[in-house]
Amino acid sequence: MTASDFDLELEDLWKRSAGRLMAAEVFDAAAFTSLLRYLAGKAEAIKAEHVVSKQVLHCILWAVKALEGGRSLPAEAMPLTSELYMLLDLIAIGEAPSDRKPGVPRVK
Repeated sequence: MTASDFDLELEDLWKRSAGRLMAAEVFDAAAFTSLLRYLAGKAEAIKAEHVVSKQVLHCILWAVKALEGGRSLPAEAMPLTSELYMLLDLIAIGEAPSDRKPGVPRVK
């Protein structure tokens, strides 16, 4: 599987989390957690690639849009937007969440 191949599992996770929130206004914390975990793994797999799948970018950006959609969401939804933006930042610089260790200085 290359970085640009369509990922059916990612599509399913996005539909169960952000897609459901946008369509039915139902927030499922477990579905968003699963989406974030999967995207973190995807970031790990593609961090050395020079090409990033449009599907990955779409899933992150539209998940953020779903969360910022103006509905009243539970407090547990609040940090998800920041985590998704951080993940997008890491992908853009060729890193993954596993590269960031709390309390450890980053020296390159």
